[in-house]
Amino acid sequence: MKNIFLAFLLVSQVVAAQHKKKVQKEIPLAPQIEVYKYPDNELLNGILKGSKWYFDLASKVEKQLFLDKEKMKPDVLYFVDAENFQININQKNCKSIIKGTYQILKERDENTTVQKGLQPFKITSPHQKCSAKLSGFLSGALDVFFNEREQTIELREGETSSPITVPGF
Repeated sequence: MKNIFLAFLLVSQVVAAQHKKKVQKEIPLAPQIEVYKYPDNELLNGILKGSKWYFDLASKVEKQLFLDKEKMKPDVLYFVDAENFQININQKNCKSIIKGTYQILKERDENTTVQKGLQPFKITSPHQKCSAKLSGFLSGALDVFFNEREQTIELREGETSSPITVPGF
């Protein structure tokens, strides 16, 4: 009888100890870091929205792309609204559409816009084989030069920002 009582006491202590285990509170996940959105007064998006810019993909220089208002060129960059763009490629061997979002910064000088080392274009449409080089170019770091007087835009391959390093490490 004494053994049964001790066994019962031992089992009840184990069960009670298991119930008293502290339930660890779940630590809430840190909020996701959002992409920084520039204020509208720092962007050229409002000026560019609704405009069409023409270029010829066949004559694109490797690290540069020139756009202007000359409608004789087959390819079109259309700034749909203040956030979205669409590119229509109309080459003989390539018919393609590239879509995405954009953020182009103003520079303080009224004629030129320069966005050094940033990625002004984010492509949301799937890459197509014939326009893969252009998509890759636009997805990279670009310097954007906008000349309002001459109605031209120049996109140049920019410098990618280097990671911050601490001396001695």
